[in-house]
Amino acid sequence: MYIRWKLGVIFNKLKLEGVSIPIFQRIYKTPNKGYSILLKFHLGMSPTKFMKKKEFIAVGLKASDIELEQIKANIFKLKVRKGKLSQMPTREVAKSFEDSIKLPKDISSIPFGVDLDGYEVLLPLFNQDGGTTTLIGGNPGKGKTSALKVILSGLVESRVSITWFDPKNGSDANPFKSRVNVVASPLDPEPYIENLKLLNRCVANRNAIVGAGKSIQMLPRVLVMIDEWAMLGTLGTKQQQQEFTNQLRRLVSTGRSSNVSIVLATQRPTSVTIDVATRELSGNRIAFSVGDEHASEAILGIKGAESLVNPLRQGQALTWINGEVSRISLYKVSPDLASDCEDNSGFNYTLDELIQLEEVYAREVGIN
Repeated sequence: MYIRWKLGVIFNKLKLEGVSIPIFQRIYKTPNKGYSILLKFHLGMSPTKFMKKKEFIAVGLKASDIELEQIKANIFKLKVRKGKLSQMPTREVAKSFEDSIKLPKDISSIPFGVDLDGYEVLLPLFNQDGGTTTLIGGNPGKGKTSALKVILSGLVESRVSITWFDPKNGSDANPFKSRVNVVASPLDPEPYIENLKLLNRCVANRNAIVGAGKSIQMLPRVLVMIDEWAMLGTLGTKQQQQEFTNQLRRLVSTGRSSNVSIVLATQRPTSVTIDVATRELSGNRIAFSVGDEHASEAILGIKGAESLVNPLRQGQALTWINGEVSRISLYKVSPDLASDCEDNSGFNYTLDELIQLEEVYAREVGIN
């Protein structure tokens, strides 16, 4: 009752005629101390006219921000946010391994962060169609590497085989090499090309099984994290660069149906380093703070990550997941992640082991 009364007082003071507040409705509170309430717009009132008073309404409600979402032709949801962006809730993702026998989990989506209202945001790495492609970009030091570690945290106890391309000589990935296949070479492109060939061989094996009408659900899912992928394509000779590009495109194009999920991360994104085709193949897009609107559009397809009015702080990002854009605060990674990787090292498979497993499985189901 108090919220309805307060809104009524504010609307009267601002002379916002043409807005009514339905009496019989439930006001939904959010984890971040905000709430949402339905409004009905009548003749003469429009969303544009209403939002011109946005700052005055927010001040009157002692809110950090308000947002209007259309529900029906003349019914709108007013979202009121109380928490400050710099105080968005966080939690540690990875938990210590329990001293008990534990079966690996078959994970589809992982906890990635929280949105402005404090609701958890899940990153779908696998879905009913198989794997997904995730594009991550942003300026140095804004959260890109932390995002890769959060993804690892969410999968550490799963049966997912993880390969991490780390051209920074393995400085980010090596602490977790007991659970992750680390490919690290700062100048030589051949290790990356050879591993991409192995991954494409895995995909070919699995597609042959699927093509024969057999299920591949018994086989471990695969995650490939490629850090600084735009830079990797510039290593070596032109022939090596073209081979790397061809192998990566093949993997991105054919890996989904084989339960292979790919994460492509790069810093200082531009329309040159991120082509439109790669972006459109990415069902998940994550943009940390960037320098200009062109960089934001290169990652997300929209502006916003470059905003100076409401800038993204370190560890905050705009996400485009299944066509829905959210501003999130990235979860923090447990300091015990390296230890958790050691405890769960038995869940990992090298690419050679994966290929052997696929070939054995193919023979068992009658595929030569």
